[in-house]
Amino acid sequence: MQRSPPCCRSAVCPSIPFPCSVPSDGREGRDRESIDLAQEQLVKQAMAVNPKTVVVLVSSFPFAINWSQAHAPAILHMAHSSQDEGMALAKVLFGDYNPGGHLVTTWPKSLDQLPPMMDYNIRHGRTYMYFKGEPLYPFGFGLSYTTFRYANLRASSKQIAKDGSVTVSVDLTNTGDRAGDEVVQLYVKHMGSKVERPSEELKGFRRVTLKPSETKMVEIPLKAADLAYWDVKQGSFEVETEPVSVMVGESSKDIKLTTTLQVH
Repeated sequence: MQRSPPCCRSAVCPSIPFPCSVPSDGREGRDRESIDLAQEQLVKQAMAVNPKTVVVLVSSFPFAINWSQAHAPAILHMAHSSQDEGMALAKVLFGDYNPGGHLVTTWPKSLDQLPPMMDYNIRHGRTYMYFKGEPLYPFGFGLSYTTFRYANLRASSKQIAKDGSVTVSVDLTNTGDRAGDEVVQLYVKHMGSKVERPSEELKGFRRVTLKPSETKMVEIPLKAADLAYWDVKQGSFEVETEPVSVMVGESSKDIKLTTTLQVH
């Protein structure tokens, strides 16, 4: 019988995983013990020979690549793309495709920034909504080969009924010299809630393709129902009467414009 890879489940007993030889490795039945990238030593060696080295990180989860972020001229992160992975990578590296993806998780600088894994209360520092400190990469972060400008943030109404909705609009301009995609992200912050709320919450986004110097009005709907919280005593969702800060930007930590809505 062929031996299973070090971090896979046992072929004899699927419920018993083999121990991982590298602490930062993990699989379905095995938690990672570290988020440090073991291969970052290889990055250091490669850059010592050629400082113009592009780091390509293929992973399904965050790594604390602090040294690479501080020294590498470029970092490309991609998920596992099966048989088309090589072609996709080549198109990005040679400029045939302008990447526009954004992170769907917060990348911490170290495990010290996170609460214990057995602490299931996300308010103690889990997710971008309650993360404490400065992350390596914030939720929603992403770069491309062009740049964008945000302007003229407005809402279809400055007030929103508890059973109503508004449309949030912003003018987006491609300020670079090549076509590209931007992911416009809409966040809210509760300014007068009677219960503890996240520091910010993503409530909508739009991926927009723009030619150089092109401007488009980007519209994102916002329902009052999406501002509700679960009232334990009432056993139902409640929309509060309060002012709500509405923010748009390129990531949860790169807010470009802000306006205020009054929920009534």
